[in-house]
Amino acid sequence: MYLDVLFKVVGGLGLFLYGMENMSSGMQKIAGDKLKKILAALTTNRIMAILMGIFVTGLAQSSSVSTVMTIGFINASLLTLQQGLGVILGANIGTTITGWLLALNIGKYGLPIVGFAAIAFMFVKGEKSRTRALTVMGFGFIFLGLELMSKGLSPLRTLPEFINLFHSFKADSFFGVVKVAMVGALLTGVVQSSAATLGITITLATQGLIDYPTAVALVLGENVGTTVTALLASLGASSNAKRAAYAHTLINIVGVMWATVIFRPYLSILAHFSDSTANMATAIATAHTMFNVINVILFIPFIGYLAKFLCTIVKDDDNGVIRVTKLSSLMVTLPNVVIDQTRTEVLTMAANIKEIFFKLEEVYYNPSKLEAYNEEIDAIEEKLDLYEKEVSDANFTILNKGLEASYVEETRGNLITCDEYETISDYLKRVSNSLMRLKKDDLELTQERKETLQKLNHMVFDFFDDINKAYKTKDRDLFMLSISKYTAIKNLYKEARHGHFDKEAQNDETIPAKLSTGYMDILNYYRRATDHVYNIIEHYAKI
Repeated sequence: MYLDVLFKVVGGLGLFLYGMENMSSGMQKIAGDKLKKILAALTTNRIMAILMGIFVTGLAQSSSVSTVMTIGFINASLLTLQQGLGVILGANIGTTITGWLLALNIGKYGLPIVGFAAIAFMFVKGEKSRTRALTVMGFGFIFLGLELMSKGLSPLRTLPEFINLFHSFKADSFFGVVKVAMVGALLTGVVQSSAATLGITITLATQGLIDYPTAVALVLGENVGTTVTALLASLGASSNAKRAAYAHTLINIVGVMWATVIFRPYLSILAHFSDSTANMATAIATAHTMFNVINVILFIPFIGYLAKFLCTIVKDDDNGVIRVTKLSSLMVTLPNVVIDQTRTEVLTMAANIKEIFFKLEEVYYNPSKLEAYNEEIDAIEEKLDLYEKEVSDANFTILNKGLEASYVEETRGNLITCDEYETISDYLKRVSNSLMRLKKDDLELTQERKETLQKLNHMVFDFFDDINKAYKTKDRDLFMLSISKYTAIKNLYKEARHGHFDKEAQNDETIPAKLSTGYMDILNYYRRATDHVYNIIEHYAKI
């Protein structure tokens, strides 16, 4: 019998967690664009931020997802700390929707829901349809798992040793409430899912293994345990992200403290909204919702003060880590936001590359600026190295998250463009360094060669600018039209190269070997930069 109980409870819990994961990830994929637009519309209005937090958590069906996502946005400076605190407060209310889903007495329908969804998943072809089928399947697994846990725990109601064990954790005194809340917090922290422990609590209560006050105390502790996810997500993040994670924990701890102190009056208030004898599951869901709603109402006036307090206890970053993008690995909970932000960062890289082109153009006209501009070009190129690393880190992380095919394609395009842009900046830096070496050796290019390099610099810039516009607008026709510019650059390169060698072979002029080599190096660097621009055409135009 013990093995039967163990197998059903463990199996039911596994199915429940798998169902929550499927439903949550499916809802995120279906509602991803909505979530992005909602967060983009956030203002400093705390009520709006709270409403957004409720809505986002309701769509994502996970407070952990919305909280970690919010911390990621704060870490990337896309949200202010006060905006983030508003969203986190809203997430605490939004997560109570899960409790109401669990309160639905449809456990017996879990298996047919899974069956129909699985059949649909096998036969539908479109990716969106398959995502919807997986989401519904996850919904079914939640109730199938609860049903299995309920049946598994049912025999324990008659065993004296188990009755005594559960009675030792009873919310019949102040310290009893504290002890039970701590158990709830510990279990949720270990499982990393308040929905799972809420489901277990409802199952234990409906089977009569724990009474209603004990279930309410467990729910209180579960609200604290769920903050562990956010705390783990804030490790290594910016100071503002840490403040948001600490705020999430602090808000729930303070909430549990006032609810524990007035536990008996709190139960009396709950009795006006639901009857635990008539429907235990609904009563527990009501307790979960009421606690979070009251706690949020109490904290609304103090969001500003809380932000100031957190700024006092958590000092600003001073770890020497330099970040150049607004991307963060914490944003992986919303991949399409990472993808859009990546495009913005790659376009910023392009703006930096254009600046290098402009500086080189100016150097050809005014060589006296070379030394100062060479240092600035080196600094820009080093910054672009950081861009490439941060973009790669964030995007390779989301590629491992099972993205839709369209997202995978867009992510790959962003990564390829980012990598090519960084390589282009390398070659432009080499152009600058080669010019600098010639200057240090007191070697000066002839006017003809200087004009050739000026023309080449202008043509490569023009080609790069077209490709960048095509990337920005996703215009395949512009990619194709730019091929003629690639051909023109190759022809100029060949003409300059042959002209240089012909003059040397015919002894029309005598120039130092270092000057000859330096000039050819610069020609080759422009040619290679052009090839890397063309690689972007090959990817997007599929030629």
